[in-house]
Amino acid sequence: MRLTAIFAGLLFVAFISIASGQKPPDKIRGYKVYEANVRVVTAPSVSNDADAWIRIGDPKLVSAGLTGVTFEIGAEIGSPNHSGNVDYLTFSDFHINGVAVEIEEYNHPFSFKKDVAAALPAPARVFVSSTNVARAAYKELVESKKDWAVTGTVYVFGKFKKMGFTFKRVVPVKIDIRIRNPIN
Repeated sequence: MRLTAIFAGLLFVAFISIASGQKPPDKIRGYKVYEANVRVVTAPSVSNDADAWIRIGDPKLVSAGLTGVTFEIGAEIGSPNHSGNVDYLTFSDFHINGVAVEIEEYNHPFSFKKDVAAALPAPARVFVSSTNVARAAYKELVESKKDWAVTGTVYVFGKFKKMGFTFKRVVPVKIDIRIRNPIN
């Protein structure tokens, strides 16, 4: 019996080490993955030390019902060195203040030019299920915080220009920011 438990434990550790050693894919949905230095901010001013920047707007409540709550959030994107066309955005593993949220795939193409901020043509829609709304309300009641942590990954799919050439790329943007608690 103990030998089986030890073998199962070693097998589990082996699978964990194999999974953590995997490389990210070279392509996603036919777009080549490009790692860029993208700064995500909530403040009005941005610095030009990154390849690109994304400024997140304030969330606005759109609807509340039995299934959950929907918010809309606008954003601006810009780059000091690049211009291009964004085809669509996808969102993965997003949490706000430790509570899982779902963000709809963003299918509103737009363009941006070098050194010019471009606002999203339509806001992104964030859905919080009723179960997670209850969890968030309890968390806010028990341990209210001045700032909330927002984490996740945005995948920016598009055609980007640099030095006269156009490249079809997907840029994964890791989000790890703090926003002001809208309830306080």
